[in-house]
Amino acid sequence: MDLKSFREVVSRMPDLPGVYVFKAPSGEVLYVGKASSLKKRLSSYLKGEGKSAMMVEETASVQHEVMDTEVEALLREADMIKKLKPKYNVLLKDDKSFPLIAITKEVFPAVLITRDRSIDAQYYGPFPEVRELRRAVDALQKVFLFRRECKIKVESDGRVVKQRPCLLYHIRRCSAPCAGFVGKEDYAQQIKDFKSFLAGGRRAVIGEFKRRMHEAAKEKRFEEAARIRNQINALSRIKDVLEGVDEELSVSYPAEKALDELMNLMGLKSRPHLIEGVDVAALQGTDAVGAVVTFVDGEPFKEFYHRYRIRSARPKEDPAMIGEVVFRRFARKKREEAPIPSILLVDGGVGQLLSAKHALERAQLAPDVLCALAKGEEELRILGRVESIFLERTSAALKLLQFVRDEAHRFAQLYHKTLRRKRTFGEQR
Repeated sequence: MDLKSFREVVSRMPDLPGVYVFKAPSGEVLYVGKASSLKKRLSSYLKGEGKSAMMVEETASVQHEVMDTEVEALLREADMIKKLKPKYNVLLKDDKSFPLIAITKEVFPAVLITRDRSIDAQYYGPFPEVRELRRAVDALQKVFLFRRECKIKVESDGRVVKQRPCLLYHIRRCSAPCAGFVGKEDYAQQIKDFKSFLAGGRRAVIGEFKRRMHEAAKEKRFEEAARIRNQINALSRIKDVLEGVDEELSVSYPAEKALDELMNLMGLKSRPHLIEGVDVAALQGTDAVGAVVTFVDGEPFKEFYHRYRIRSARPKEDPAMIGEVVFRRFARKKREEAPIPSILLVDGGVGQLLSAKHALERAQLAPDVLCALAKGEEELRILGRVESIFLERTSAALKLLQFVRDEAHRFAQLYHKTLRRKRTFGEQR
């Protein structure tokens, strides 16, 4: 196909997610690809060189299939590659080395991303890109609430040996069968729904969810109806998941790399999945406030954010205000058995760090790592280490810590301005 003909094909492509297929004059399938925008992806071939240019020259026709989301395009691409075995999809020629989704055959099945075919499981895939697959499964876990790599102990009579639920339960990504919060039948339905999505996509599952929601509401099972409604909303919002874009906050670092760097830097045994940041704000000694922000897997998790009006600390003493906020946050965590962060970051220097340390001792609860990051020189102090650390400005770990600190500062300032505005208007009345 010459460039003029290919340009005409591109002009007819929709600006929607989907899969596309390059075919030779003989009908042989040359290549299968996916895209968040078919038009934009195929436009990129107009600038192609080497393999891309050769593939276009060999192509006689281009077919496409529009999908609701890029997640579904990813699943469809893997299925078509497996069935059609395209000439140029050489990456999956030996599919034993590429990632799959495995749904284990247990009392409470787990959903795994693996290359191991010896697991007793039902497999889907293989998939070309493990990072894209991880993002997709992470997004789908928010809808279907399945468990992942955790281990569940089951007695001989099928009863679960109950344990404390992990972070995923608290951030509503798992229904926590490990803690006995969901029964076998309900969990089996979750897995069945997930398999239905893998087989038929979003629309079919949403239709079934709506039927169940109306039935639950009709029978006055309102809590169940509300839960299903939340699932419908979550499934409806699965857009651009593979792009990894936050609508409100722009993440300027590779999250996985940042977490790995922090794990090594701070001597942690695993990635710091939960990070919290603390800052305070006060102007001329009035409306003193504090704020805590939460990051899960390197991204803001606003549902765990919390703001405080300073009660006892003097407004001009930042370290004391930091200590009050940290104590109140962790004392509550202890009462409620809430998840403890791997890293607690306070905005400031030695004074703020030591005040936070004393507050944690009073609360009798502590994160794995307590640290402080001062603005300007970006001096990182880790409790228990004598020397300060100055990370490279290009470091992904530093960028993540800066984001946590700056987000805590923004959230504290926002609350402070809100209170000041209310007080000012009240005085005017």
